[in-house]
Amino acid sequence: MSTTFSCSASSSLETFGLVRRFCRRCYPFNCKVSQHYVSLIITIISSMMTMTKPSRLATRLIHRNSYLHPLYDPNETVEDRSKREETSSIERFAYLESKIKELKSIGNVARSNLSPFNRGSGFLVNLSIGSPPVAQLVVIDTGSSLLWVQCLPCINCFRQSSSWFDPLKSSSFKILGCGFRGYNYVSGYKCNGYNQAEYKLRYLGGDTSQGLLAKESLLFETSDEGKIRKTNLTFGCGHMNFKTNIDDSYNGVFGLGAYPYITMATQLGNKFSYCIGDINDPLYTHNQLVLGEGAYVEGDSTPLEIHFGHYYVNLEGISVGTKRLNIDPKAFQMTWDGRGGVLIDSGMTYTKLANGGFELLYDEILDLANGLLERIPTRRQFEGLCFKGVVSRDLIGLPPVTFHFAGGADLVLESGSLFRQHGGDRFCLAILPSNSEMLNLSVIGILAQQNYNVAFDLEQMKVFFSRIDCQLLDD
Repeated sequence: MSTTFSCSASSSLETFGLVRRFCRRCYPFNCKVSQHYVSLIITIISSMMTMTKPSRLATRLIHRNSYLHPLYDPNETVEDRSKREETSSIERFAYLESKIKELKSIGNVARSNLSPFNRGSGFLVNLSIGSPPVAQLVVIDTGSSLLWVQCLPCINCFRQSSSWFDPLKSSSFKILGCGFRGYNYVSGYKCNGYNQAEYKLRYLGGDTSQGLLAKESLLFETSDEGKIRKTNLTFGCGHMNFKTNIDDSYNGVFGLGAYPYITMATQLGNKFSYCIGDINDPLYTHNQLVLGEGAYVEGDSTPLEIHFGHYYVNLEGISVGTKRLNIDPKAFQMTWDGRGGVLIDSGMTYTKLANGGFELLYDEILDLANGLLERIPTRRQFEGLCFKGVVSRDLIGLPPVTFHFAGGADLVLESGSLFRQHGGDRFCLAILPSNSEMLNLSVIGILAQQNYNVAFDLEQMKVFFSRIDCQLLDD
């Protein structure tokens, strides 16, 4: 006995469309179908879509200049912001450089009032930890590999604005035993008398995080999937934490560095991408981080190298407009003993270039500006090359600066990524000399990565650059 299915014209077009696609015999309109049947078909279709559609872990990044940031100040002047950004860039570079020096065991580790992040840099991300989940606000860092948050009970902790995580109240919390896989990548690892794995992160200036290594569940609020839960992830539960600055906007670090087993970059799928729009616009909300298989691994690529837990790329040259600068190919290369090289960083605003490349770029920009822009003497050495005017008005038609990487990938810096407004009538080059006699290190900061999706594929060992409006990735 056969059954004839059809649809009622009174059914919604959306519901009818779903039923018709599921059952081709539902055309043309020639009889009625019960509401129960329509509901059944919709349930089946929804189940099929749920089973076949992969989850995509895409979460919003909150920049320091965004109105969503806890420290956002609508009354902050352009001059105050530029001072904050350039100061934090100098300090971040010193931190990275000293960290590498220590790992290389070259000379003495510099001791200054530095921490990996201060009030001027870094992107924040919202996540929740534990069962039941407790909301946290952490800063992402491609320069470190461990996720850690402050945990109760706190023997010594810094002030935080978000909720405190109490592992004793979480049903999914599990302390790691000694000798777990990846322990050798953990800074300050030791095994205590209870066969528990401990860590101690020591930052410059005396900042520390110390506690137990454990497994826990993370809940991410995503831009396209609602909420995604990831379980059994290694992290640091910090019971003793000290921070020299008064920034209480974050209460932990989300490590995306290159050390396997402990970094979220490998725990969540060996791929991640971030898309950065206009960090100068406080209302721009489309900066995003994608973790795992859903990462946007598109565009031109360049080989990725890992040294000292950081992501290095091979910068082969620089062009201004169509003119390729005559930079010594060795200027950006890493030497046999680990000096030099170019790393990509998520926490530094400005870019620092080894002197051999910076000087030629500096001279070329100065030549282009000669007779067109009025140069302003700088009060501080690291401000570099400054002119009178407004970036958006006076640099129209300025040739872009292009970073050329091995493999054919390019990073194109328009005027908004090349210069930074330092006041109402003054702007400065946002690329600074490394002035590093010891390491000759170069770091590509986040300003140079504006308007790009940058993807890291740790299986192919490649970095991908794709110029795009990040808002398109939300659609």
